[in-house]
Amino acid sequence: MIQGARLAIDYGERRIGIAKSDNSRLIASPVVTLDNSESTSNVYSAIKDIVKESNAMLVYIGLPLHLSGKESESSEKARVFAGLLKQHLPQEVQVRLLDERLTTSSAVGELKNAGLKSSRDSIDQLAAVKILEFALEVERLSGEAAGHEV
Repeated sequence: MIQGARLAIDYGERRIGIAKSDNSRLIASPVVTLDNSESTSNVYSAIKDIVKESNAMLVYIGLPLHLSGKESESSEKARVFAGLLKQHLPQEVQVRLLDERLTTSSAVGELKNAGLKSSRDSIDQLAAVKILEFALEVERLSGEAAGHEV
């Protein structure tokens, strides 16, 4: 099993939600929502900085699929983003794609149930937390990283 913290990314054309785990991989916490409408080099640089600050050795990127499991145009965009991000990160950092079906709707529902205001930034960050919580659970149960390596 890969040691170190984990990051999860909820990729979107306009915003990118990011969550991180602690080094023991027990707790997933929201980090930031990046504006993806600006320069893409700024986005990759910001993520690289977060990876370094968090000591993350694995980055999960949500792969948006249809409920049927089929890929969409958004899936392809997430795959392209993941490949480009991999090129910007240190070689030892793994990038993996992970099914993210229903994470955004789950995040919206959780915020609503908690009586919290659901801004786009908080939804994107909480969706990233949901992706990371799922990945950490898979790791605990299987002893292996979740998803598919980029």
